[in-house]
Amino acid sequence: MDGGGGGDGDILRIEGLACSFAKRGMFGSGGGAAVRAVDGVSLRLGRGGDTLVLAGESGSGKSTVAKAVMGAVEAESGEVFFDGRRIEYGRAASLRRIRTGCQMIHQDPYGSVNPRMRVGQIVSEPLEIHGWGGKGSAAARAERVAEVLEEVRLEPAADIAARHPHMLSGGQRQRVVLARALALRPSVIIADEPVSMLDVSVRAEMLDLMGGLQRRHGVSFLYITHDLATARHLGRRIAIMYRGRIVEDGPIGDVLLHPRHPYTQALIDAIPEPDPANLGRERTVRIVEGAGGAAAASECRFRPRCPYAVDACAEEPPLAGIGGARKAACHVDIRDGEAV
Repeated sequence: MDGGGGGDGDILRIEGLACSFAKRGMFGSGGGAAVRAVDGVSLRLGRGGDTLVLAGESGSGKSTVAKAVMGAVEAESGEVFFDGRRIEYGRAASLRRIRTGCQMIHQDPYGSVNPRMRVGQIVSEPLEIHGWGGKGSAAARAERVAEVLEEVRLEPAADIAARHPHMLSGGQRQRVVLARALALRPSVIIADEPVSMLDVSVRAEMLDLMGGLQRRHGVSFLYITHDLATARHLGRRIAIMYRGRIVEDGPIGDVLLHPRHPYTQALIDAIPEPDPANLGRERTVRIVEGAGGAAAASECRFRPRCPYAVDACAEEPPLAGIGGARKAACHVDIRDGEAV
């Protein structure tokens, strides 16, 4: 029987998640030290239309968190609670719960669909796997496919359902992926860089569509991105991830306007914003100094790149409350781009 936990206000809760991968040498040989891709990550996503943004540069471990939640990679430690019950990934019934109630949208709209299948088959596949409408109820599945295709604005639905993916644009393919994710009426959608491979002209349209569907169905989103410019359109709360750890989190407006971790500052300064007034503050670009590279095991992992590093950074700081709903993992009190 699944263990209890989670909390009534959370549809998804992650506690102390850690994932490691063995380094591979030339020609795929092993023998190297393990790489800690995710290191003690804890996150909460509320019920009924909440949005949590998980942000960080490529390689920070964001996608590994998503894969671990879905059981696609094995977690070394930690727990995942879905709808108040702990997921036991070794038990088929428990794994089935997370894979029906939580769906994913992947980054690549070309690689995440089978090119040999028609759109109707792609969207219908999860319905068939999970027995939607009862055994042999092809009519019920076809009706549901048409319904979700219309919801993601792929019309006429019958015409789109008969096409193969190569007959669609990148934006249309990503809508097919969104329709497939919605087909089972999930409580949570994990959107892993869902617009990063789309043309700029269709990104806002896709985000508006996702927001509208969220409001209509009360689905909660874990939105994974490296682009804080898109995060502002959908997110309510944000967690900043660096080299496997959460280094700052809080309400998205507070974090983006008044970052309290130097890595968050660096991500914000990388936003290509033509009008600084749109950021709500004066535009100041801070170069992240330092040689880069890996930090020592005991020190702050951002120390080699940090312009504010002090002696205390020889010890890795915990993620701690800094007032209100804000948390940061930094020994230095940073406010408005300056160390206090």
